[in-house]
Amino acid sequence: MTDRTSELLIRLIEATPDPAPGAEVEQLLAEFEAIIAQRAAIIAAIAPPLTLSDTDRPLLAELERRQQIWQDALSLALRTVGERRCAATQLRAYAGTP
Repeated sequence: MTDRTSELLIRLIEATPDPAPGAEVEQLLAEFEAIIAQRAAIIAAIAPPLTLSDTDRPLLAELERRQQIWQDALSLALRTVGERRCAATQLRAYAGTP
């Protein structure tokens, strides 16, 4: 069973590359949507039960690391969009347009 678990983790890792450095928000979201679709297909094919062995733990740690990098990148993108919206609102207010 651990071979199946290892294979599953490796496939999820391969489907979860690090975000492109310096990617714009739109590009980042498109990349993440593709990752989510790939991972959903992998997860849909899981046939329980799966067991996690000690040899699988480094794979799981790598998958968690990649997931955290994506969460950080998406949080930054959300903040960027919020700052842009705030700036646009301020510009409209200064210009006197609704």
